[in-house]
Amino acid sequence: MKILVIGAGPAGLVFASQLKQARPQWAIDIVEKNDEQEVLGWGVVLPGKPGQHPANPLSYLDAPERLNPQFLEDFKLVHHNEPSLMSTGVLLCGVERRGLVHALRDKCRSQGIAIRFESPLLEHGELPLDDYDLVVLANGVNHKTAHFTEALAPQVDYGRNKYIWYGTRQLFDQMNLVFRTHGKDIFIAHAYKYSDTMSTFVVECSEETYARARLGEMSEEASAEYVAKVFQAELGGHGLVSQPGLGWRNFMTLSHDRCHDGKLVLLGDALQSGHFSIGHGTTMAVVVAQLLVKALCTEDGVPAALRSFEARALPLVQLFRGHADNSRVWFETVDERMHLSSAEFVQSFDARRKSLPPMPEALAQNLRYALQR
Repeated sequence: MKILVIGAGPAGLVFASQLKQARPQWAIDIVEKNDEQEVLGWGVVLPGKPGQHPANPLSYLDAPERLNPQFLEDFKLVHHNEPSLMSTGVLLCGVERRGLVHALRDKCRSQGIAIRFESPLLEHGELPLDDYDLVVLANGVNHKTAHFTEALAPQVDYGRNKYIWYGTRQLFDQMNLVFRTHGKDIFIAHAYKYSDTMSTFVVECSEETYARARLGEMSEEASAEYVAKVFQAELGGHGLVSQPGLGWRNFMTLSHDRCHDGKLVLLGDALQSGHFSIGHGTTMAVVVAQLLVKALCTEDGVPAALRSFEARALPLVQLFRGHADNSRVWFETVDERMHLSSAEFVQSFDARRKSLPPMPEALAQNLRYALQR
């Protein structure tokens, strides 16, 4: 079997590593459009402890402690400057995305998997389908649409809020969610530490707030300074750090009605993206990658494997989309609830989680199957 993986992010890397472990005789190549050092993002949230939770990609590394993961069990919501503390209900793991990606790449290389960066293959619309038994598209939401057949053309929707992903040296020991009124405007911050020295700090606001503040007219530095002043109480004098390519944008939800077409199959955000407020993007990438590995290892031939994969994976990612969309809309309409008391506001936030569509037992079985090691 000869397999090509397009995209050297968590989804493609976990898939390639786990498949190579299960089928060491199979040839797997990975190509990536960016150079080796270009990895966007700050911290990501993962479930559980490495080695103990199979949906945590750190569980597949030989020395996950080298990435300095941070474990979070408490949640703090701030409304009208009043903090409300509660348990997350689960153990969460914050880790640097750049370090995670580099560690997964090193794992693949140690298994004999070649990774080609700045690949000229990705500059052309034609994929070398005749050279491979399977081509895995795991190149994220910013894929080149020329790689997709008509059957795999994505459905794309944009959220109403603007958001930006910052880093900061202020350490947040809990999962923090801050609702800040600034004049007529409302800003929301999602913050948590992912190392001993850094935290993720995602900020969102309405299109109207973005326009009134003239954030679109500012430089990256001026925008970061403006937002830092809005959240100066939380940042404690620390600034916000931006990355090229992570400017203000509307959240893009990408989805599909199919997972595969011919030799092509979709993984990770290239298959289904979900709003950052539920923090399941990397987790779902690992789950779906494991489902594809198991399908290829248990079914007779690629066509049967892809049919089995789609039957198990598509309902899961569609449920994930429903949860993420529900959460996104709650944040986009938060101005309707800012007048509530802090106790009422927390109750509304909690109701958002409890109103999410339940997981049918058939989907729960698929999830357990994906994570069984």
